[in-house]
Order: sequence, then structure tokens, then C-alpha cells
Amino acid sequence: MASKKIRGSILSGFLPANPLFRLLAINGMIGLGISALVLAGLFWSNVGNLRTLVMASDNPVLPVVMLACGLIITLCSVVMGSAVMMLKPQDDARNGKGPRFKAVSAMMAPRENLAPVPVPVRPNR
Repeated sequence: MASKKIRGSILSGFLPANPLFRLLAINGMIGLGISALVLAGLFWSNVGNLRTLVMASDNPVLPVVMLACGLIITLCSVVMGSAVMMLKPQDDARNGKGPRFKAVSAMMAPRENLAPVPVPVRPNR
């Protein structure tokens, strides 16, 4: 139902047709907005006299651009990564039988295959 709204909207020409890339693009724009808000909040609240230092510099654009790039990379990747991690796994041919990942099957190994290993303890000198 949500895809019908996106197809008929103004942004449909700008968004990719692949659902994963569409999800990443939308959440990337959300991260961009959040990073702009954080940047504006840092300068508005003058944390650590940041605004004063930037305005007193010879070229105030360079520190703002560097801080903005760091915030954009960090916050966009956080928002995009959290969106990917929130995806539900798709059902496949397993029908709920057996573990989903090899690491899980290794952790669920039968206990009779496990044996304690003696480790000699020597005092540190």
C-alpha cells in the first residue's frame, strides 16, 4: 500500500525502483536532515565555544564543511544501518526447520562432542 503512494507522488521520478535502494535513499535523506539539525544545534548552543572559534577564524567555511561532512557520514550511516537491521527476514523454503545461520548451528552442537581442556596455570613473575 505504501508503494502505491510512492509511485504516484512527486518523488517517484527521483527514487530508485529497487526497494532496498529506495529504503536506503529515504533513510539517507532522513540522516541528512538529522545531521543538519545536529550541526545547527551545535552552533546555536555554542558547545565548547565552537561558534565563537569558527567565527573568529580566517576561513569559517572550512571548519563548518568539515564538521558537516563528519556528521553527515556518521548520522546517515547510522540511520541507514538501523533501517536495514529493522527489516524482517523473508520466508524461504525452510518452513521454520533448522537454524538460520551456520554460527547458530555451531553453537547448538551436541554436548557430547565437547570436552574440557586442561590449562596449566603459572604465576606471573
